[in-house]
Amino acid sequence: MMKKLLFFIGFLFIAAYSSAQIVNDTLSLEALNQLLIEQVERLAEESEEDADYEDLLENYIFYSENPININSDDIVHLLELRLINVFQYEALKNYRKYYGDFLFLDELEMVDGFDEQTVNIVKSIVYIGTDHSKDKIKVKDMVRYGKHQIVARYEQVLEPQQGFATASDSAILDTPGQHYLGSPQKYQIKYSYNYHDKIRAGFAAEKDAGEMFFTDRVSDTIQALLGKQYRKGFDFYGFHLFAKDMGVVKKVALGDYQIAFGQGLTLWSGMSFGKTTEGSSVMKAARGLSPKTSTSEYSFMRGAAVTIGFKDFSATAFYSNRAIDANVSLADSLDDAEMVSSLQETGYHRTLNELLNRHAIRQQVFGGHIAYATNHLEIGYTLHHTLLSAELILKPSNYNQFYFQGKSLTNHGIDFRYARNHFAFFGEAAMSNNKAFAGLVGITAKPTGYINFTLLYRNYDKRYQSLFSNAFGESSRGQGEEGIYFGVQASPLPYWTFLAYTDFFRMTWLTSQAYSPSWGHDYYLKVTHQISRRANFNLILRSKTKMKNSTDDHVFAHYPIFYTKNSVRFNISYQIGNDWFLGNRADYEHYYNEDAVDSQGFYICQDITFKPQGKPYSLTFRYAIFDTDDYNSRIYAYENDVLYSFSVPSVFDKGMRIYLLGKLKLFNALTLYARIGRTIYSNKDEISSGPSLIEGKHKTDLKVEAIYKF
Repeated sequence: MMKKLLFFIGFLFIAAYSSAQIVNDTLSLEALNQLLIEQVERLAEESEEDADYEDLLENYIFYSENPININSDDIVHLLELRLINVFQYEALKNYRKYYGDFLFLDELEMVDGFDEQTVNIVKSIVYIGTDHSKDKIKVKDMVRYGKHQIVARYEQVLEPQQGFATASDSAILDTPGQHYLGSPQKYQIKYSYNYHDKIRAGFAAEKDAGEMFFTDRVSDTIQALLGKQYRKGFDFYGFHLFAKDMGVVKKVALGDYQIAFGQGLTLWSGMSFGKTTEGSSVMKAARGLSPKTSTSEYSFMRGAAVTIGFKDFSATAFYSNRAIDANVSLADSLDDAEMVSSLQETGYHRTLNELLNRHAIRQQVFGGHIAYATNHLEIGYTLHHTLLSAELILKPSNYNQFYFQGKSLTNHGIDFRYARNHFAFFGEAAMSNNKAFAGLVGITAKPTGYINFTLLYRNYDKRYQSLFSNAFGESSRGQGEEGIYFGVQASPLPYWTFLAYTDFFRMTWLTSQAYSPSWGHDYYLKVTHQISRRANFNLILRSKTKMKNSTDDHVFAHYPIFYTKNSVRFNISYQIGNDWFLGNRADYEHYYNEDAVDSQGFYICQDITFKPQGKPYSLTFRYAIFDTDDYNSRIYAYENDVLYSFSVPSVFDKGMRIYLLGKLKLFNALTLYARIGRTIYSNKDEISSGPSLIEGKHKTDLKVEAIYKF
């Protein structure tokens, strides 16, 4: 298998390199998209779950459609989005300081540290024009120059799934987690308004597949049991109103919003790329207060927040009060929970069990952040308090005895960042109200023009508790972990870039997968070569070793063993003529552990995109084959999708995957997207399990989206 894979990689490289030499040089329009693909794929691999990436990527999409004025202070968003590193950000500010405002975007090539790929990425979301940040807000201008957008989406798995089969009331009550009470369609609608990025407003509504809508199949008996949880319409509703640059009031938010400070250790709502980036991008640039425009149903704030600033000082105050899902273990009535055994973050309300957990308790979060910032130094202090309306009492186990329990939790922390010349220092120290500490500190340096490195040390006490921590680490909890990371990015040769890191970590307490303290390491290498201005390739090698409980049935008690995942990924993309874009990818995964489990797998795909110049339509097609021994050697592969949707499914077993994505722009205001994909397995007759079970060899997914701008 490995020999065939290496041969195929070599063939792809030779073919693509030859094709790249006969085309005309043009700048790639896919640089930003490729950056996001790599980050999201690695995030999917780390989280190993079906996450909603819309929340994480909404700011990237917003600024790709509402470019940043390169001559304004808003260029800090480039750093917040990790499109440039701290040294490139400082170089950008220094260029404007010494040479004045940019007159042409091609001047970016003259900024220290801006290579061709960075220039392509930055040029895709910036412009040169009038700075509206200091303009007074006038109602007539808001009406005249404001931009409106409506997005409507439908999606569905076309094959019948077991959970949608008709069931009697007794069957639903006997197995309350196995029957969907709603329809198999997923619907989403969003409206947004934007006035020069100073005023933003909108609402969003969503119903997931399996959730009840305006019609359902629920009997009077089940309706009576559900009580207030039985409702018509969308399952989720959200609203946001956001304004900024209003004199001393720098930002203000009403409704749904996100808030993030420091390095994510004390307070960072929403998703984060976390450990999925390398080099100087490991240092986070917190966005502070920002609107939440997605339909994700967890880890966000709902209420009000404001940031005021004067000279070098700023202060943020916020309050959030929203209902959250929880597993109720004791209640004094059908409506009021006294005790819950866990907090739920899936956002799904499809089955009787999920509906009974829906909005079971209220969560209040309030606090603030004060900061002092100059050209080179930023220091901040964050304090926030979380209050639950019911007592959280976890089901006892060895690994969760240090998790948060109770009704209230207080967190506070200090963060800093100092950047000057070719060095940047950063860090954060946090403490929860049980006197437990967590901290990280790092340095990023660029001793020469073609190399930079990052060294980061983290130590999170096993007793540290936070419901809104999203810091760098192997674990998503920011608890019971110690590690040291070293990353290097170098461009010693023209058109070549090397990224590498090593991360050594240990878990200082038990985890859900390892019933003793454990340790491991993560090695990563990525080589990128810009073959021409129309073609590039990258090769990624990764080896990760961790510990988990043995599954050997011949031993009396579980004990931790080492397991290792080795992966190889080869990507090459190139343009032929002005209308055709091609991409090839090959993946190889090898998993083995001390229980003598050995699993291998590969994934190979061909992408073809047709984007005729001057035409209002485009088509993207993928054909992929995969063959893995089992789930251990699964492979995550990004798929092109409708706008505002990122799809990173994992594939395993043996089969093929195809999809076709079409885009059609009508009347300069209406854009239509449609995507249909099918996965066909050759080694099994059932797909998935439980209520998602499909009897057959194939699974077909359909998405249709309409975007109207006015």
